[in-house]
Formats: sequence, structure tokens, C-alpha cells
Amino acid sequence: MTKRVNNAFVLSQSQKVKVHKRNPIAAKKSAASFQEVMHSLQNQEIRLTRHAQTRLETRGIKLSDQEIKKVTAAINRAGVKGVKDAVIVMDNKLLIASVANKTIITAAKQQDIEEKLITNIDGAIFI
Repeated sequence: MTKRVNNAFVLSQSQKVKVHKRNPIAAKKSAASFQEVMHSLQNQEIRLTRHAQTRLETRGIKLSDQEIKKVTAAINRAGVKGVKDAVIVMDNKLLIASVANKTIITAAKQQDIEEKLITNIDGAIFI
């Protein structure tokens, strides 16, 4: 399912886990565990630029809910490692993502890339 927000499309997972808000006073006393932080990051949505949406449609690339979850988790892992822009390789699909913005910038199939060269990335994620 996609929603349009400010010239970008937001991909949302079909099933979301509700995150309970904690008491702000209690939150100051105890820091969140690494597992809690990762869980909250995984529930955030990723966005899709108009360019990426067009590329997905014209190249016949479809992303299932399971693949969206994998891409979201991959972007979150890359963010923890300090990656800013990454290529996500999933089967024969390539997604170029801005990790900081949690946005898919463009998409292609491996055979569609003529030059076999991807520039302006500082990380690669293989799913």
C-alpha cells in the first residue's frame, strides 16, 4: 500500500505493531535498550520518490510486503552503521536508498544497468 506525501510515496507495512508511549519521567531515569530502539526503528515507514515509483512501474519491479519489511530492516541496519546512501541488492533487484531520509531514490533490475557501475553510495546491502 502506498500513500502520497509531498511528492514522495510512503510504503507502509500491512501489519504494524503498536508502540506504547512511556512515561516521560520514567524514560529519563532509564535508557531504552538496544532491542527497543531497533524495534521502534523497524516500525518506521520508508518513502519512495516519484522517480523511484516511475522506475518500479516501467521496469515491472514489484515489492511484496515481506520485501518491504526486509528493505526497511536493511535501511535501519545501514543507518546504525553510519551509511548515508546505499545500494540494496535483493535477488535481481537493485534499490538505491538515502538511508538518512529512509527514502528509495531509484530502482532497477541488475540486467537493466548498462554500465555495471553505481556511483555516489557509501554502502551496499545484500538481502
